[in-house]
Amino acid sequence: DGFRVMEVRLCATVPSALASATLNCVLFVACLYLFTHGRLNRDAPDVVKQRFVRVALVSACAPLVMFGVSGASALVSRVSCTPAARLLQWVGLTSGSLSSAFPGALVPLLLTMLLFSGPLVMAYVDFDKHTPLCEQVSTRTHGPRRLLLIRNLLVGPLAEEWVFRACMCPLLFAAGLTDGANVLASCLLFGAAHVHHRFDSAEAWLGVAVQFSYTSLFGAYSSYLFLRTGLLYGPILAHAFCNFMGLPDFGGVPDHPRRRLVAAAFVFGLGSFVTLVTLDAVHRPAVFGSMFWQEHGQV
Repeated sequence: DGFRVMEVRLCATVPSALASATLNCVLFVACLYLFTHGRLNRDAPDVVKQRFVRVALVSACAPLVMFGVSGASALVSRVSCTPAARLLQWVGLTSGSLSSAFPGALVPLLLTMLLFSGPLVMAYVDFDKHTPLCEQVSTRTHGPRRLLLIRNLLVGPLAEEWVFRACMCPLLFAAGLTDGANVLASCLLFGAAHVHHRFDSAEAWLGVAVQFSYTSLFGAYSSYLFLRTGLLYGPILAHAFCNFMGLPDFGGVPDHPRRRLVAAAFVFGLGSFVTLVTLDAVHRPAVFGSMFWQEHGQV
């Protein structure tokens, strides 16, 4: 039945929650350029290593901004976890049920792989069967490329999901925003935080718009995963997988030697993804027990 403890809850108004989220976004981007001179090559090894340290510091400060701006309240109630465990639940590091922890990490990855059915089939068809797999992997992970892989598959997903999901979505939820408003606010901030990539490359405004659009779309998807599962691990795995795959090569489908197979895979993946997400959002089946998502049957 639980025991009496001081349960910790986030308390925030909509303005304070948005202010906290915006401040974390600004700090995340500002740390990449503070005390630097001239245009930076974001792929240069020295720049990558320097940004690892800076992003780690900002990530450590993000919860302080989150709780500092919003505040937290404590009240006596009968709950089955300690205040520390409750705080870990708020940021998606633990689940209220151990049985939902593994599915909460695996299902988002499988759903993302389903979305990428077309690119996965294309990659399989184009796979060079005459070159040993270990040799192909070695060429992609050798020297400076290894550092970029660490950034794209480990540091980037960990830091960005921590700051833009774990330290934003719970606060927006505590402020009373609906699921849709929560996803919209966090995804727009996520998209805005990536516009600087195009400025690094001196791209035209069209490139900036494209960058903002697809990063915002992914931000919306990742925020949905976080709210739906109540865990951070699924969004991290989905983020790393998307970074590994890159943008789908839609333009290469018409001229592909197996274009019918590849096109069918693209249609199947996108159609299945949209159908599953829509059905889940409408019917809200009781699957993960997320504290941020009203499931069918919950009071």
